[in-house]
Amino acid sequence: MPYTRTPLQWSLDWKSLIVILLALPLTIRLGFWQLQRADEKQQLLTAAQERRQQAAVDIATLNDYPNYRPVFALGQFDTQRYWLLDNRIRQGQFGYEIIALLNLADGRKVLVERGWIAADPSRQTLPQITWPEGKLRLQGELYKSLEEPFSLGEESPTNWPRRQQWFDADEVAQEIDGVLPTVMRLSERSPAALRTDRVLINVSPQKHHGYAVQWFAMAAMLAVIFLIRNSNVLAVIKQRLKKEGKS
Repeated sequence: MPYTRTPLQWSLDWKSLIVILLALPLTIRLGFWQLQRADEKQQLLTAAQERRQQAAVDIATLNDYPNYRPVFALGQFDTQRYWLLDNRIRQGQFGYEIIALLNLADGRKVLVERGWIAADPSRQTLPQITWPEGKLRLQGELYKSLEEPFSLGEESPTNWPRRQQWFDADEVAQEIDGVLPTVMRLSERSPAALRTDRVLINVSPQKHHGYAVQWFAMAAMLAVIFLIRNSNVLAVIKQRLKKEGKS
């Protein structure tokens, strides 16, 4: 019996067409978005590594304040006014990030992130904060969050110390005169440093690449499902495999 080649035929299913028109561009877009996020994270890591290689300079001499710039500061803590950033979890333990004011010799002030401290899980008491006395030389790096602070609107603390969910350095600078427009994160070797094992980025570039691969694989799967549902491609493939098996 002579071999008759089955032609590829289409039978459009409108439901699957609507799904593919909606889902395929979305999955492809999400894949490229993950690639973009990977590039952004890599640029951040590269910039941080390059700046951290620089020698530390006196923060009082700076005119601009790039993140991750090594600095030192000479001053004395304001032990009455400080912030406790709430719900900071480390290895499953509840605690606070402590941000304090350091008074410089020229009258200006530096916001200093001292690090993390464990807290009472019942939230009935605030932790006891110890303060080094006298004039100090603190070491660290600059870091001011570029994200918009999130708030549910119910926080407006006026008493000290202030326990709150999020911290807005720009808002503090408007309230307290002479505050520099940045935050100094203390290094672990610095006096007054608490627990300082910070994470530079939450999601690595490699993970973003992995997520991108997943989205592109999902797009490819959708395209294959659409092809199978709207054509006789499986029959064509089956026929050709059968012919090759006989030959």
